Amino acid sequence: MAYLEIAPHNKGEDKRYDKVAGCLIAFASRLSFIHGEDFNKGWLAFDVQEETKEDEEKLMALYSKKYKAMRLEGTTLMIISPENGEKLIEFYLNS
Repeated sequence: MAYLEIAPHNKGEDKRYDKVAGCLIAFASRLSFIHGEDFNKGWLAFDVQEETKEDEEKLMALYSKKYKAMRLEGTTLMIISPENGEKLIEFYLNS
């Protein structure tokens, strides 16, 4: 997730591509279903690290709202459940 940034040419109303981050997160979720074992199957975990706390909070709020990621209390670690991962896969990759 550290490299999952929006390129300067892909911001705002004149952006070149749409739903790039969602597609990449959905693909990571798919890989978790393919390669995960036992209780890890389908779970996606990532750490949000930005230069400022304010930027981290904004990004975590976005991930929560847009991708249904849950923040582990008191940390910058976020997880996406298998159920929400399936929804992301369906929306971003299978539509």
